[in-house]
Amino acid sequence: MASFEEHIQKATSNLKFLEQSNLKLQDYWDWQVTTTFYVAVHVVNAHLARVSDLHYRTHEHVKNAINPLRRTAEAAVNEEIYLCYVKLESLSRRSRYLCHESKGEASAAHQTYDVHFTKAIKCLDKILDFFCTQHSITSIPVVTVKSPDLSTRNGLKYFSV
Repeated sequence: MASFEEHIQKATSNLKFLEQSNLKLQDYWDWQVTTTFYVAVHVVNAHLARVSDLHYRTHEHVKNAINPLRRTAEAAVNEEIYLCYVKLESLSRRSRYLCHESKGEASAAHQTYDVHFTKAIKCLDKILDFFCTQHSITSIPVVTVKSPDLSTRNGLKYFSV
C-alpha cells in the first residue's frame, strides 16, 4: 500500500499534469476536471494513511472514512471539505460518463465545460489548503491554470490564474 509520502508525490505529479494540460489543451475540460478529482483522491488517501493507517480501494470506502456525519468515520474531516470531495467526485463522474447524478435517469448526455472546471478548482483549492495545513505539507506547488471564470478575486491559494 502507498505511504503518506507516496500519495503526496502522486498528487503533486497530477497537479503538474493538470497545469501542463490546462495550458496546452484548454478545451479538454473533462480530463482536467477528472485530474482535479484524482489530485484530491491522493491527498485524502495520504490523510487516511497518516491518521488511521487506512488504505482503501474504493471511492465509497474513502468517503465513509472522512464523512463527518458518520460516527464510525475513522478519519473524519469537516463538512466543507467532505462536501468539496463529494463535489469533485460528482464532477469527475459527469466528465467520464456524461451523466448528472442529481437528475436521476439521464435523457441526454451532460457535457463538461469550463464552468465545471472552475467549480473543481475551487473545491480542490479548499481541499489542498485543509490537508496541507493539517499535515504541514509544504511540497504541494502552486500551479497556473486558465479558465474564463477564474480570476485573482477567487482567492485561490494553490492555483495562480
